[in-house]
Amino acid sequence: MARIRQDDIDAVKERTDIVQLVGNYLTLKKSGHDSLSGLCPFHQEKTPSFSVSPSKQVFYCFGCGKGGDAITFLRELEHLSYVEAIERLAQTAGVHLRYEGDSLAERRAAERRAALYRANEEGAALYRAMLEGGREAEDARAYVTERGITADAAERFSIGYAPGYPDFLLRRLVGSSGLSPEILLEAGLATRGDDGTVRDRFRGRITFPIEDLQGRNIGFGARVLPSDPRAGEQAKYLNTAETPIYRKQEILYNLHRARSTVARSGEAFVVEGYTDVIGLAQAGIDNVVATCGTALGEKHFALLSRFAERAVLAFDSDEAGARAAERASAFQEAFPIQAVVMVIPEGLDPAEFVAKHGAQGVRDAATHARPLVEYMIRRTVERHDLSTVEGRSAAVAAALPYLQQLADPVRRSEYAGMLADLAGVSESSVLQSLERRLGGRPTEVAKAIKRSTAQERVEREMLKLLAANADTFRDAMESLTEDHFRTAASRRLFVALRDADGDVSSIVAGPDPSLAGQVASLVVEPLEGDDTSEYADGVLARLNEFLLKSRSDQMRMRLQKLNPTVDPGWDDLFRELAEVDGELRRIRQRLHGELS
Repeated sequence: MARIRQDDIDAVKERTDIVQLVGNYLTLKKSGHDSLSGLCPFHQEKTPSFSVSPSKQVFYCFGCGKGGDAITFLRELEHLSYVEAIERLAQTAGVHLRYEGDSLAERRAAERRAALYRANEEGAALYRAMLEGGREAEDARAYVTERGITADAAERFSIGYAPGYPDFLLRRLVGSSGLSPEILLEAGLATRGDDGTVRDRFRGRITFPIEDLQGRNIGFGARVLPSDPRAGEQAKYLNTAETPIYRKQEILYNLHRARSTVARSGEAFVVEGYTDVIGLAQAGIDNVVATCGTALGEKHFALLSRFAERAVLAFDSDEAGARAAERASAFQEAFPIQAVVMVIPEGLDPAEFVAKHGAQGVRDAATHARPLVEYMIRRTVERHDLSTVEGRSAAVAAALPYLQQLADPVRRSEYAGMLADLAGVSESSVLQSLERRLGGRPTEVAKAIKRSTAQERVEREMLKLLAANADTFRDAMESLTEDHFRTAASRRLFVALRDADGDVSSIVAGPDPSLAGQVASLVVEPLEGDDTSEYADGVLARLNEFLLKSRSDQMRMRLQKLNPTVDPGWDDLFRELAEVDGELRRIRQRLHGELS
């Protein structure tokens, strides 16, 4: 493999000023004879702990412990390889790098790739110049303005325009620039027709240059103008086809600009359109990227996981956005990144939403984004008729694959409870269905089934008593609370009965058919015991036992995290635990006739 000559590396180090390099990313202030300080770009802090020594050409952060030279700084901040960092610094320093160990074939391949990069770079410059001043670009300039894209943003993102005639690039790049038609064909800038004629690929379109992580132009996304008479006959977006330097499954638009903000914040907004990226960036949301004319895929997640811990999928509210989330759910579990879905309301796309509600509106919406698994479970359940047994069963069956793909048994169990609540079925039935799909009987699933069955049965019995007997309802409501019901489905039924003051007929005749059906089933389902006050007292006591046991467990967990000799709240919490355990013991003595 080719290596950069050591004397060239030394020349890059000699010509690189670390103060100037770091100053491109943060504000430095003199703090000593040979030091400048600023807020560390590698972790969140309010007081500067990041220091740079001009004489020694090194940096160090006293907060997070990162340190090194200019190469280390650029590698860490931009997530580059050693060679990539040297190449980036060499461009700024004006050092021509030489590589050792290249064969003739390797040199030719490198020259070919360099020509592809140059063709894209020069093409982007020509398109940009056309948008800025070309007579043919009046409609294009009007469209850019109409989309709310400022002149600064158009310059920053190098937005251009490819005029309608077929040889705009060919006449300007072939020959005089030393590029051949074959290079333009290989770079995806030209196409060859059935008659053998070579023409520009992009014609009559707004162009959005796509860059790699080093900021090199590698391709284009191009949008047809709405004013084009043939707009209805063409694809709205035309993207560069796969080339030796452009692989759309491995590229995220704007990542080279966004990655330092993404790495610092730990979060990336992922949208589906180039103008969405530009709209959010104009509003001050710099950590935004987009796919390049393809669905969010496995390699995109692998790329994002290098920089981010959380990916906010900001998709349109239409069916296409929902399908994009569904595709992403197939493999996101394989990478150390949490994917959440922020569905844009009001039928807006992200650019329209940020224009209407501002950056803070987007950030507020992101805080309410749902984990991708939860989003898919909810979306799946909502597509089914939950007023029938068959519909509820079908909803669970359709959503189970999303639980299957979860490796973490805790998450799997929690989402099983959520699925049960949404579908209006028992959690034990969901866990049993999941166990059959997984094959075998994992210990955690078996324990969850045993634990959930007892409490769910008692909760169900209490709800049936409340629905069947007005006297029982009045007596029990003096002490029953929502906390007595562990599952959301049971809590929902309890709240409905409580709010209706026990009037079952008003719920059954109400506007919610799903709730009406579930309450009606409470009335017709037979009790496990007799409809007496003594039996009702016993069921209520069992619910109190479950509630007190849950509170006791939570208090014990909290006590384990406290130091009895240091933390002032330890004594009060311990006394409270003793009271709860005492009450729990008395209930168990009454119910079981023994101490537990």
